[in-house]
Amino acid sequence: MKKKSGFLWGGAVSAAQCEGNYLADGRLPSNFDYLPLDERRLKAVYKNQESSLLETKGSEVYPGRFGNDFFNRYQSDIKLLSELGVNSFRFSISWSRIFPTGEEQEPNEAGLAFYDRLLTELENYQIEPIVTLSHFELPVHLVKKYNGWGNRKVVDLFVHYAETVMTTFKDRITHWIPFNEMNMVLHIPYIGGGILFEEGRDNLSTQYQAGHHQLLANALTIKAGRKIDAKMQFGAMLAAGKTYAYTCDPKDVFAALQQERENLLFSDVQVFGEYPRFFSTYCKQHNLSLEIIEADQEILQENTVDFVSFSYYSSACTAAEETGIDRVATNGYNTLRNPYLPKSKSVWQDDPLGLRITLNQLHDRYRKPLFIVENGIGTQDEFSEGKVHDDYRIHYLKEHIKNLVLAVEEDGIDVIGYLMWGIIDLPSVSEGKISKRYGVIYVDQDDVNNGSHERYKKDSFYFYQQVIATDGKYAFE
Repeated sequence: MKKKSGFLWGGAVSAAQCEGNYLADGRLPSNFDYLPLDERRLKAVYKNQESSLLETKGSEVYPGRFGNDFFNRYQSDIKLLSELGVNSFRFSISWSRIFPTGEEQEPNEAGLAFYDRLLTELENYQIEPIVTLSHFELPVHLVKKYNGWGNRKVVDLFVHYAETVMTTFKDRITHWIPFNEMNMVLHIPYIGGGILFEEGRDNLSTQYQAGHHQLLANALTIKAGRKIDAKMQFGAMLAAGKTYAYTCDPKDVFAALQQERENLLFSDVQVFGEYPRFFSTYCKQHNLSLEIIEADQEILQENTVDFVSFSYYSSACTAAEETGIDRVATNGYNTLRNPYLPKSKSVWQDDPLGLRITLNQLHDRYRKPLFIVENGIGTQDEFSEGKVHDDYRIHYLKEHIKNLVLAVEEDGIDVIGYLMWGIIDLPSVSEGKISKRYGVIYVDQDDVNNGSHERYKKDSFYFYQQVIATDGKYAFE
């Protein structure tokens, strides 16, 4: 690409989905470790039903507890990433591996030691770490005691955790992402915020209050980090994807506008340091009762982000009247099926031009460097004799990377890097199934953790290897 040197090509995983070994070295469970392998994963969790979810049952399978065994295989996994040619790798730190209940004053040294070894291994291969501090994960103790991010007390506990990690690993990590996809607290509240609903209560207010608490914790983490090391860079992170109007009917266009501004609410606050003007009216219209004090507003205003990172899997589509229109899955929620997009082997529709549109949208709105930290296709692969011929994944990556390059070279978008999601197969958030595969590296493991757990290079591995080696040019061949 015709761009300044230093573009980051890499991949991403999360601790909750890949590490496994959820009780190793003094760690205690997180909210994610209680998600069973069934359709309840994305549904709201109610307090009066908590025994059905927050108690371990021998008959249940909990994919977060075994992941893909990255905890024991990180050395060989990073060696594979080096062979792939990546110069960056995004991973998250498990809060409950550092502070098992979230309320300890002193960290679990064994947990810190694991991430020290992981960082050392990345440094040995000159792979830059991109670190997320909260990727859909918090100690389950805080869920049970405080209702997760619904309680302001969790803000200070998180900042203590963040300060501990940043102080321990200062000078070794430049790019920090305090929260993964903060806007998903509105779609998957238990996963995104550790929130338990209550029958007959104002649960929507709880979701927005939890989002506000995460915004506060994000700002306070930035404040602390800049004191620890002024070279640290902090990013917002959102689940992104342009929302199209289903038709050119002005009512549909306005419905799309409303959905987009709600989806961009939290990143707006992280970039501009204040809530957008529409939000006060929105709160009145939806009878939201939120505690936002003047001191909070000062903290948000004074500690904004340096860059905007985002996940992109597909675009969304909406209409003023959605009855009778087919729906399709996207990242963590459903949207209207776009009749102009083809069906793909994935659960969502394939819209590579939507990535270029989203890059332009976010650049025009925020005027900050952008960072694609998740992009990929989740689908089943056929594994035979140590090989996976995944031409569908190659097609998806090729077309999306083309649009990334065009956005940089023709549209002038400032992009820090491109990280494909789940670069090593891991259990998905939405389904908990490793059979919904994202990686260019295949893991010999089924949904209930049977298999050798050995790693194999898919055809897409060699494609992405060439893309990286040519700085994106190979996508046009």
